[in-house]
Amino acid sequence: MRIRDLTIRVDEETSVPPKLPTFRQGRVVRHEESNYESDFMATTTHIGTHMDAPYHFDADGRRIGDIELEETIRHTKRADVRDVSEPNAEITLDQVRERLPSDVEEGEFLFVHTGWADEHVNTQRFYGDNPYYAEEIAEYVVDTGARGLITDAAIDPGDQGYRNHYTLLEADKVIVENVVNCDGLPDEFTTWVVPMRLKNGDGAPARVFVVEDHE
Repeated sequence: MRIRDLTIRVDEETSVPPKLPTFRQGRVVRHEESNYESDFMATTTHIGTHMDAPYHFDADGRRIGDIELEETIRHTKRADVRDVSEPNAEITLDQVRERLPSDVEEGEFLFVHTGWADEHVNTQRFYGDNPYYAEEIAEYVVDTGARGLITDAAIDPGDQGYRNHYTLLEADKVIVENVVNCDGLPDEFTTWVVPMRLKNGDGAPARVFVVEDHE
């Protein structure tokens, strides 16, 4: 079995959204003092590669602990928009649909591949100059009955509100943000999204991967 890991390695240098605290990790028990190591961490739920639950932008929405794995392991269709993605520029639905192998169907994930995370992860530009999505892309996910949106860039322009987050999460969709290692992915595949099961979480760090072959 060969697995492609699409997950950011998290440490104190990992980029976080504006106004959120950076990741911290420390040692509670040290090898030098005992015969084992035990750490603690303090982090936003939106660190690195993570999944947003509906509750993130919908006070009545489901929390991350309410979402079953059957909902997050899904057939995925990828739109490779790297040729039209520019810093601080909107990506349109037409650009996405022109690059899909076929229209997204009910229960599937839509992955819009901008190339941004692979180029700018852990830089100051990551959350400041990213390409972002037209609201019609979020509406397309809702209208098709897709399970949610996978992204390698922030989906909203930071200075213009969170319109895509509201559209998706108020419709009980999920958002999988900040995947990496995406070069060479096929147009269709199954994405495995395994978030930490925080009972009351608005989101959670997630391990995201693709099983490329089975022995």
